[in-house]
Amino acid sequence: MSIFTVGQLKLDLSRDVSPANPDDSRDINGAIAQGTEELLSSVKPKDLSKRSVIENALYDQVNRYACPEDLDTDKIMEWYKLKNNQDISSWFNPMTQVSNRAFSQNRGNQGGISSPANIFTIEYQSGKKFIKVSDFTGVSGTTITEMNSITENGTWIPFGSVNNLAEDNLSYVTGSGALRFDITNSSNIGGIENFNIEPVDIEEFLNVGKVFTWVELPNVKQLQTVTLSLYSSLTDYYEIQVQSPHDTDDFQLGWNLLGFELDRETMNTIGTPNPAAINHVKVTFESNGTLNMDSVRVDNIVLRKGEAYGIQYVANKVFQDADSGIMYSRPQNDSDVIICEYNTYQVLRQFCAAILAKELVSSQTDIDRIESDKTAATRLYKNKNKEEYIDETQTLRRFGVYYGNRIG
Repeated sequence: MSIFTVGQLKLDLSRDVSPANPDDSRDINGAIAQGTEELLSSVKPKDLSKRSVIENALYDQVNRYACPEDLDTDKIMEWYKLKNNQDISSWFNPMTQVSNRAFSQNRGNQGGISSPANIFTIEYQSGKKFIKVSDFTGVSGTTITEMNSITENGTWIPFGSVNNLAEDNLSYVTGSGALRFDITNSSNIGGIENFNIEPVDIEEFLNVGKVFTWVELPNVKQLQTVTLSLYSSLTDYYEIQVQSPHDTDDFQLGWNLLGFELDRETMNTIGTPNPAAINHVKVTFESNGTLNMDSVRVDNIVLRKGEAYGIQYVANKVFQDADSGIMYSRPQNDSDVIICEYNTYQVLRQFCAAILAKELVSSQTDIDRIESDKTAATRLYKNKNKEEYIDETQTLRRFGVYYGNRIG
Protein backbone atom coordinates (compact mmCIF):
# COMPACT_ATOMS: atom_id res chain seq x y z
CA MET A 1 0.00 0.00 0.00
CA SER A 2 1.22 3.48 -0.84
CA ILE A 3 2.27 5.62 2.12
CA PHE A 4 0.67 9.05 2.36
CA THR A 5 0.65 11.32 5.39
CA VAL A 6 -1.60 14.18 6.45
CA GLY A 7 1.34 16.53 6.01
CA GLN A 8 1.72 15.39 2.38
CA LEU A 9 -2.02 15.85 1.82
CA LYS A 10 -1.86 19.44 3.12
CA LEU A 11 1.06 20.16 0.78
CA ASP A 12 -0.86 18.76 -2.19
CA LEU A 13 -3.96 20.75 -1.22
CA SER A 14 -1.91 23.97 -1.24
CA ARG A 15 -1.45 23.44 -4.99
CA ASP A 16 -5.10 22.48 -5.56
CA VAL A 17 -6.55 25.63 -3.99
CA SER A 18 -3.75 28.06 -4.94
CA PRO A 19 -3.48 31.02 -4.58
CA ALA A 20 -5.39 30.33 -1.34
CA ASN A 21 -3.42 28.82 1.53
CA PRO A 22 -4.91 25.76 3.36
CA ASP A 23 -3.19 26.89 6.56
CA ASP A 24 -5.55 29.89 6.57
CA SER A 25 -8.48 27.55 7.24
CA ARG A 26 -10.08 27.92 10.64
CA ASP A 27 -9.94 24.11 11.01
CA ILE A 28 -7.80 22.39 8.39
CA ASN A 29 -8.01 18.98 10.10
CA GLY A 30 -11.78 19.34 10.32
CA ALA A 31 -11.94 20.15 6.60
CA ILE A 32 -9.92 17.00 5.82
CA ALA A 33 -12.24 14.93 8.04
CA GLN A 34 -15.28 16.38 6.26
CA GLY A 35 -13.74 15.66 2.88
CA THR A 36 -13.11 12.07 3.96
CA GLU A 37 -16.72 11.67 5.09
CA GLU A 38 -17.99 12.95 1.75
CA LEU A 39 -15.59 10.65 -0.10
CA LEU A 40 -16.89 7.60 1.77
CA SER A 41 -20.45 8.65 1.01
CA SER A 42 -19.67 8.66 -2.72
CA VAL A 43 -17.32 5.71 -3.20
CA LYS A 44 -16.55 2.55 -1.20
CA PRO A 45 -12.79 1.94 -1.70
CA LYS A 46 -11.67 -1.67 -1.29
CA ASP A 47 -8.35 -0.51 0.14
CA LEU A 48 -10.23 0.94 3.13
CA SER A 49 -12.07 -2.31 3.83
CA LYS A 50 -11.61 -4.39 6.97
CA ARG A 51 -12.73 -7.78 8.17
CA SER A 52 -14.10 -8.17 11.66
CA VAL A 53 -15.57 -11.11 13.53
CA ILE A 54 -19.02 -10.41 14.95
CA GLU A 55 -18.44 -10.91 18.66
CA ASN A 56 -16.88 -14.37 18.98
CA ALA A 57 -19.87 -16.33 17.73
CA LEU A 58 -23.47 -16.04 16.63
CA TYR A 59 -25.77 -17.90 18.98
CA ASP A 60 -29.08 -19.62 18.42
CA GLN A 61 -31.97 -17.52 19.81
CA VAL A 62 -29.65 -14.56 20.49
CA ASN A 63 -29.80 -11.73 17.96
CA ARG A 64 -27.93 -8.64 19.23
CA TYR A 65 -24.14 -8.34 19.09
CA ALA A 66 -21.36 -5.83 19.55
CA CYS A 67 -20.65 -3.78 16.43
CA PRO A 68 -17.25 -2.55 15.17
CA GLU A 69 -16.91 1.09 16.21
CA ASP A 70 -15.76 2.22 12.76
CA LEU A 71 -18.63 0.53 10.88
CA ASP A 72 -21.14 2.79 9.14
CA THR A 73 -24.61 1.40 8.62
CA ASP A 74 -24.44 1.44 4.82
CA LYS A 75 -20.89 0.23 4.14
CA ILE A 76 -21.05 -3.53 4.68
CA MET A 77 -19.55 -5.34 1.69
CA GLU A 78 -19.92 -9.02 2.56
CA TRP A 79 -20.65 -11.56 5.26
CA TYR A 80 -18.41 -14.60 5.73
CA LYS A 81 -18.18 -17.65 7.91
CA LEU A 82 -14.98 -17.75 9.94
CA LYS A 83 -14.49 -21.47 9.44
CA ASN A 84 -12.60 -21.83 6.15
CA ASN A 85 -12.96 -18.03 5.68
CA GLN A 86 -15.96 -18.83 3.52
CA ASP A 87 -18.21 -16.14 2.09
CA ILE A 88 -21.96 -16.72 2.11
CA SER A 89 -22.70 -16.43 -1.59
CA SER A 90 -23.54 -20.10 -1.70
CA TRP A 91 -25.98 -19.98 1.20
CA PHE A 92 -29.41 -21.04 0.05
CA ASN A 93 -30.87 -17.95 1.72
CA PRO A 94 -28.69 -14.82 1.28
CA MET A 95 -27.93 -12.54 4.19
CA THR A 96 -30.17 -9.50 3.76
CA GLN A 97 -29.95 -6.08 5.38
CA VAL A 98 -33.37 -4.74 6.39
CA SER A 99 -34.77 -1.79 8.30
CA ASN A 100 -35.10 -1.93 12.08
CA ARG A 101 -38.84 -2.16 11.73
CA ALA A 102 -38.66 -5.05 9.28
CA PHE A 103 -36.21 -6.85 11.55
CA SER A 104 -38.54 -6.44 14.54
CA GLN A 105 -41.32 -7.93 12.44
CA ASN A 106 -38.92 -10.79 11.62
CA ARG A 107 -39.45 -10.36 7.93
CA GLY A 108 -37.84 -8.67 4.95
CA ASN A 109 -40.86 -8.57 2.68
CA GLN A 110 -40.66 -5.63 0.30
CA GLY A 111 -42.71 -5.38 -2.85
CA GLY A 112 -43.79 -9.01 -2.82
CA ILE A 113 -40.31 -10.43 -2.24
CA SER A 114 -40.55 -13.47 0.01
CA SER A 115 -39.15 -13.24 3.52
CA PRO A 116 -35.46 -14.26 3.76
CA ALA A 117 -34.26 -16.53 6.56
CA ASN A 118 -31.06 -14.59 7.22
CA ILE A 119 -31.54 -10.90 8.02
CA PHE A 120 -29.61 -8.22 9.90
CA THR A 121 -29.86 -4.54 10.78
CA ILE A 122 -27.85 -1.85 12.59
CA GLU A 123 -29.41 -0.38 15.73
CA TYR A 124 -28.50 2.33 18.23
CA GLN A 125 -29.47 2.40 21.91
CA SER A 126 -28.33 5.00 24.43
CA GLY A 127 -25.58 6.09 22.06
CA LYS A 128 -24.29 2.52 21.56
CA LYS A 129 -24.17 0.82 18.16
CA PHE A 130 -25.28 -2.80 17.77
CA ILE A 131 -25.68 -5.24 14.92
CA LYS A 132 -28.78 -7.41 15.11
CA VAL A 133 -28.71 -10.74 13.30
CA SER A 134 -31.50 -13.25 12.79
CA ASP A 135 -31.29 -16.66 14.45
CA PHE A 136 -29.80 -18.62 11.57
CA THR A 137 -27.15 -20.83 13.12
CA GLY A 138 -29.53 -23.75 13.53
CA VAL A 139 -27.78 -24.91 16.71
CA SER A 140 -30.11 -26.00 19.49
CA GLY A 141 -29.66 -24.89 23.08
CA THR A 142 -30.56 -25.98 26.58
CA THR A 143 -32.57 -24.12 29.20
CA ILE A 144 -31.09 -24.22 32.70
CA THR A 145 -34.07 -22.47 34.29
CA GLU A 146 -36.82 -20.25 32.88
CA MET A 147 -37.20 -18.22 36.11
CA ASN A 148 -40.93 -17.79 35.61
CA SER A 149 -41.56 -17.94 39.36
CA ILE A 150 -39.74 -18.24 42.67
CA THR A 151 -40.72 -21.90 43.17
CA GLU A 152 -40.70 -23.25 39.61
CA ASN A 153 -37.81 -25.74 39.18
CA GLY A 154 -36.51 -25.44 42.74
CA THR A 155 -36.79 -22.41 45.02
CA TRP A 156 -34.94 -19.09 44.60
CA ILE A 157 -33.55 -17.52 47.77
CA PRO A 158 -32.11 -13.99 48.12
CA PHE A 159 -28.86 -13.30 49.98
CA GLY A 160 -26.67 -10.35 50.95
CA SER A 161 -27.97 -6.95 49.83
CA VAL A 162 -30.87 -8.45 47.83
CA ASN A 163 -34.37 -8.39 49.33
CA ASN A 164 -38.04 -8.16 48.31
CA LEU A 165 -37.72 -11.10 45.91
CA ALA A 166 -40.97 -11.50 43.95
CA GLU A 167 -42.42 -12.99 40.79
CA ASP A 168 -43.13 -10.47 38.02
CA ASN A 169 -45.69 -11.48 35.38
CA LEU A 170 -45.84 -8.05 33.77
CA SER A 171 -42.26 -7.18 32.74
CA TYR A 172 -40.27 -10.15 31.40
CA VAL A 173 -38.44 -11.33 28.28
CA THR A 174 -39.51 -14.95 27.75
CA GLY A 175 -41.90 -17.48 29.22
CA SER A 176 -44.57 -16.19 31.60
CA GLY A 177 -42.58 -14.13 34.09
CA ALA A 178 -39.30 -12.97 35.62
CA LEU A 179 -37.85 -12.60 39.11
CA ARG A 180 -37.85 -9.07 40.56
CA PHE A 181 -35.92 -7.84 43.60
CA ASP A 182 -34.21 -4.82 45.15
CA ILE A 183 -30.50 -4.40 45.73
CA THR A 184 -29.98 -2.18 48.78
CA ASN A 185 -26.94 -0.19 49.83
CA SER A 186 -26.55 -2.27 53.01
CA SER A 187 -23.53 -3.93 51.38
CA ASN A 188 -21.99 -4.23 47.93
CA ILE A 189 -22.63 -7.98 47.48
CA GLY A 190 -25.96 -9.74 47.02
CA GLY A 191 -27.83 -12.06 44.73
CA ILE A 192 -30.24 -14.95 44.28
CA GLU A 193 -29.58 -18.68 44.57
CA ASN A 194 -31.41 -21.89 43.71
CA PHE A 195 -30.09 -25.08 45.33
CA ASN A 196 -32.50 -27.56 43.70
CA ILE A 197 -32.89 -27.11 39.95
CA GLU A 198 -33.41 -30.16 37.77
CA PRO A 199 -29.91 -31.46 36.86
CA VAL A 200 -28.56 -30.06 33.58
CA ASP A 201 -25.73 -31.43 31.43
CA ILE A 202 -23.50 -28.58 30.18
CA GLU A 203 -20.57 -30.70 29.00
CA GLU A 204 -21.20 -30.30 25.27
CA PHE A 205 -21.22 -26.51 25.71
CA LEU A 206 -17.83 -26.21 27.41
CA ASN A 207 -15.37 -24.16 25.29
CA VAL A 208 -17.95 -23.73 22.48
CA GLY A 209 -20.86 -22.01 24.18
CA LYS A 210 -22.14 -19.39 26.58
CA VAL A 211 -24.70 -19.14 29.32
CA PHE A 212 -27.07 -16.24 28.64
CA THR A 213 -29.45 -14.46 30.98
CA TRP A 214 -31.39 -11.19 30.88
CA VAL A 215 -30.99 -8.57 33.63
CA GLU A 216 -33.06 -5.38 33.80
CA LEU A 217 -31.42 -2.45 35.60
CA PRO A 218 -33.10 0.71 36.99
CA ASN A 219 -29.80 2.63 36.81
CA VAL A 220 -26.36 1.98 35.35
CA LYS A 221 -23.91 3.70 37.71
CA GLN A 222 -24.13 1.21 40.59
CA LEU A 223 -23.56 -2.26 39.15
CA GLN A 224 -19.93 -3.36 38.87
CA THR A 225 -19.97 -7.10 38.10
CA VAL A 226 -22.34 -10.05 37.79
CA THR A 227 -21.07 -13.54 38.65
CA LEU A 228 -22.76 -16.79 37.62
CA SER A 229 -21.95 -19.92 39.63
CA LEU A 230 -22.91 -23.39 38.38
CA TYR A 231 -22.67 -26.13 41.00
CA SER A 232 -22.72 -29.92 40.91
CA SER A 233 -22.19 -29.90 44.71
CA LEU A 234 -21.66 -27.26 47.38
CA THR A 235 -17.87 -27.55 47.03
CA ASP A 236 -17.61 -28.22 43.28
CA TYR A 237 -18.62 -25.50 40.84
CA TYR A 238 -17.77 -23.19 37.92
CA GLU A 239 -17.68 -19.42 38.47
CA ILE A 240 -17.88 -16.91 35.60
CA GLN A 241 -17.85 -13.14 36.04
CA VAL A 242 -18.80 -10.36 33.59
CA GLN A 243 -18.39 -6.60 33.86
CA SER A 244 -20.69 -5.68 30.96
CA PRO A 245 -23.37 -7.18 28.70
CA HIS A 246 -22.28 -9.59 26.00
CA ASP A 247 -23.05 -7.08 23.23
CA THR A 248 -21.43 -3.86 24.48
CA ASP A 249 -18.85 -2.59 26.96
CA ASP A 250 -21.21 -0.89 29.44
CA PHE A 251 -24.35 -1.87 31.32
CA GLN A 252 -27.42 -0.21 29.81
CA LEU A 253 -30.55 1.19 31.40
CA GLY A 254 -33.29 -1.42 30.97
CA TRP A 255 -32.77 -5.00 29.79
CA ASN A 256 -29.18 -6.25 29.36
CA LEU A 257 -28.28 -9.60 27.80
CA LEU A 258 -25.39 -11.07 29.80
CA GLY A 259 -23.19 -13.76 28.25
CA PHE A 260 -21.05 -15.98 30.48
CA GLU A 261 -18.42 -17.75 28.40
CA LEU A 262 -17.94 -21.43 29.21
CA ASP A 263 -14.20 -21.37 28.59
CA ARG A 264 -12.20 -23.73 30.80
CA GLU A 265 -9.17 -21.42 30.52
CA THR A 266 -10.87 -18.26 31.76
CA MET A 267 -13.66 -19.31 34.15
CA ASN A 268 -12.87 -20.22 37.73
CA THR A 269 -13.16 -23.92 38.56
CA ILE A 270 -13.55 -24.69 42.25
CA GLY A 271 -13.12 -28.32 43.30
CA THR A 272 -14.01 -30.90 40.65
CA PRO A 273 -17.46 -30.02 39.29
CA ASN A 274 -19.32 -32.59 37.22
CA PRO A 275 -20.52 -30.75 34.09
CA ALA A 276 -23.08 -33.49 33.42
CA ALA A 277 -24.94 -32.84 36.67
CA ILE A 278 -25.33 -29.11 37.34
CA ASN A 279 -28.11 -28.80 39.96
CA HIS A 280 -27.47 -25.52 41.77
CA VAL A 281 -27.27 -21.97 40.35
CA LYS A 282 -26.25 -18.67 41.96
CA VAL A 283 -26.27 -15.16 40.48
CA THR A 284 -24.21 -12.61 42.44
CA PHE A 285 -24.32 -8.84 41.94
CA GLU A 286 -21.47 -6.58 43.05
CA SER A 287 -22.44 -2.92 43.29
CA ASN A 288 -20.94 0.31 44.56
CA GLY A 289 -23.13 -0.02 47.62
CA THR A 290 -23.93 3.69 47.68
CA LEU A 291 -27.48 3.76 46.24
CA ASN A 292 -30.42 1.38 46.23
CA MET A 293 -31.28 -0.38 42.98
CA ASP A 294 -35.02 -0.99 43.10
CA SER A 295 -36.82 -3.44 40.82
CA VAL A 296 -33.91 -5.32 39.30
CA ARG A 297 -35.19 -8.21 37.17
CA VAL A 298 -33.59 -11.46 36.00
CA ASP A 299 -35.11 -13.78 33.39
CA ASN A 300 -34.25 -17.06 31.67
CA ILE A 301 -30.85 -18.75 32.09
CA VAL A 302 -30.02 -20.70 28.92
CA LEU A 303 -27.10 -22.47 27.24
CA ARG A 304 -26.27 -21.75 23.62
CA LYS A 305 -23.60 -22.93 21.22
CA GLY A 306 -22.13 -20.55 18.68
CA GLU A 307 -20.66 -20.34 15.20
CA ALA A 308 -18.19 -17.61 14.26
CA TYR A 309 -19.18 -15.22 11.46
CA GLY A 310 -17.77 -11.92 10.36
CA ILE A 311 -18.30 -9.00 8.01
CA GLN A 312 -16.16 -7.16 5.52
CA TYR A 313 -16.89 -3.45 5.53
CA VAL A 314 -15.47 -0.06 4.58
CA ALA A 315 -14.05 1.54 7.73
CA ASN A 316 -14.75 5.20 8.46
CA LYS A 317 -11.41 5.65 10.25
CA VAL A 318 -8.66 6.16 7.70
CA PHE A 319 -6.00 8.11 9.63
CA GLN A 320 -3.46 6.14 11.67
CA ASP A 321 -1.10 7.48 14.33
CA ALA A 322 2.40 6.72 13.05
CA ASP A 323 3.65 5.62 16.48
CA SER A 324 0.72 4.00 18.32
CA GLY A 325 -1.17 2.63 15.32
CA ILE A 326 -4.47 4.01 16.69
CA MET A 327 -7.01 4.77 13.95
CA TYR A 328 -8.95 8.05 13.75
CA SER A 329 -11.74 9.47 11.61
CA ARG A 330 -10.21 12.95 12.04
CA PRO A 331 -6.46 13.57 11.60
CA GLN A 332 -4.53 14.47 14.74
CA ASN A 333 -1.00 15.20 13.49
CA ASP A 334 0.75 15.86 10.18
CA SER A 335 2.62 12.59 10.68
CA ASP A 336 -0.61 10.55 10.67
CA VAL A 337 -0.64 7.93 7.91
CA ILE A 338 -3.55 7.87 5.46
CA ILE A 339 -4.50 4.23 4.89
CA CYS A 340 -5.29 4.15 1.18
CA GLU A 341 -3.84 3.40 -2.22
CA TYR A 342 -2.74 6.00 -4.78
CA ASN A 343 -6.04 6.09 -6.72
CA THR A 344 -8.11 6.54 -3.56
CA TYR A 345 -5.74 9.22 -2.28
CA GLN A 346 -6.19 11.27 -5.45
CA VAL A 347 -9.97 11.28 -5.03
CA LEU A 348 -9.66 12.08 -1.32
CA ARG A 349 -7.45 15.02 -2.25
CA GLN A 350 -10.12 16.40 -4.61
CA PHE A 351 -12.87 16.08 -2.01
CA CYS A 352 -10.78 17.91 0.59
CA ALA A 353 -9.89 20.61 -1.94
CA ALA A 354 -13.59 21.17 -2.66
CA ILE A 355 -14.29 21.64 1.07
CA LEU A 356 -11.42 24.14 1.46
CA ALA A 357 -12.42 26.00 -1.70
CA LYS A 358 -15.79 26.90 -0.20
CA GLU A 359 -14.02 28.49 2.74
CA LEU A 360 -10.89 30.04 1.20
CA VAL A 361 -11.37 30.63 -2.54
CA SER A 362 -13.07 33.89 -3.52
CA SER A 363 -13.35 33.29 -7.27
CA GLN A 364 -16.50 31.39 -8.24
CA THR A 365 -14.71 30.31 -11.40
CA ASP A 366 -11.99 28.63 -9.34
CA ILE A 367 -14.59 27.04 -7.03
CA ASP A 368 -16.44 25.62 -10.03
CA ARG A 369 -13.14 24.31 -11.47
CA ILE A 370 -12.23 22.52 -8.24
CA GLU A 371 -15.74 21.05 -7.93
CA SER A 372 -15.54 19.89 -11.54
CA ASP A 373 -12.17 18.23 -10.82
CA LYS A 374 -13.76 16.38 -7.89
CA THR A 375 -16.62 15.12 -10.04
CA ALA A 376 -14.23 13.99 -12.76
CA ALA A 377 -11.95 12.24 -10.26
CA THR A 378 -14.89 10.41 -8.74
CA ARG A 379 -16.17 9.30 -12.15
CA LEU A 380 -12.70 8.11 -13.19
CA TYR A 381 -12.25 6.21 -9.92
CA LYS A 382 -15.57 4.40 -10.30
CA ASN A 383 -14.74 3.49 -13.90
CA LYS A 384 -11.37 2.02 -12.94
CA ASN A 385 -12.31 0.42 -9.63
CA LYS A 386 -15.18 -2.00 -9.36
CA GLU A 387 -16.76 -1.59 -5.94
CA GLU A 388 -17.54 -4.78 -4.05
CA TYR A 389 -20.48 -3.07 -2.47
CA ILE A 390 -24.19 -3.72 -2.68
CA ASP A 391 -26.35 -0.63 -2.98
CA GLU A 392 -29.45 -0.41 -0.85
CA THR A 393 -32.75 -0.99 -2.64
CA GLN A 394 -35.55 0.49 -0.52
CA THR A 395 -34.99 -1.28 2.81
CA LEU A 396 -33.27 -4.42 1.47
CA ARG A 397 -29.63 -5.16 0.68
CA ARG A 398 -28.82 -8.78 -0.13
CA PHE A 399 -25.40 -10.38 0.35
CA GLY A 400 -25.14 -13.60 -1.68
CA VAL A 401 -27.50 -15.09 -4.25
CA TYR A 402 -29.87 -18.02 -4.48
CA TYR A 403 -27.82 -20.85 -5.93
CA GLY A 404 -25.97 -23.98 -4.94
CA ASN A 405 -26.54 -25.92 -1.77
CA ARG A 406 -27.17 -24.66 1.70
CA ILE A 407 -23.90 -24.27 3.62
CA GLY A 408 -23.45 -23.92 7.36
